[in-house]
Amino acid sequence: MNIEILSDNPFVQALAISLSMAVFMIGVALGIINIVKTGTPPVPFALLLLIFAIVFIAGSVFFEERGADHVGSLIGGCIAAFTATFALMSFFSGIVYALNGGITTLGWENIISALAICMVASMVMIRILSHKLQNQFA
Repeated sequence: MNIEILSDNPFVQALAISLSMAVFMIGVALGIINIVKTGTPPVPFALLLLIFAIVFIAGSVFFEERGADHVGSLIGGCIAAFTATFALMSFFSGIVYALNGGITTLGWENIISALAICMVASMVMIRILSHKLQNQFA
C-alpha cells in the first residue's frame, strides 16, 4: 500500500486527523484526572521548564514575524508556552494513568464514547478553523 495514495484521499485525511486529535484530547482529559488524583505531574520539573522555554522562544518569534510588537510577541509566546506545556504535561500524565489501569477504572464504553465525541468535536474545530482561515486569506 502506497502512503501517497492515502494522503490524496480526503476521507482518510479527515479520519486520521480527527482520530489523532481525539486521542490527544482523551489523553489530556485522563491526564487531568491523574494529576488531580495524585497531586503531582508525571514529568520532571526540569523537563517542563525546557518545554516551556522552547515553546516560549518559538512562539515569540512566530508572533513577531506576524507583525506583533516586542511586548505583544512576548505575551503571545508566554501564553502559547503555558498552553503547550500544560497540554503536554496532561497528555503524558494521561498515558501514565491509562497504563496504570485508568481505562479499566473508567470502563471501555466510556472511553469509546469519549473517543467518538472527541472525533466529532475535532472535525467541527477543523472545519470552523479552515473556514475562518479561507475567509481571512481569500
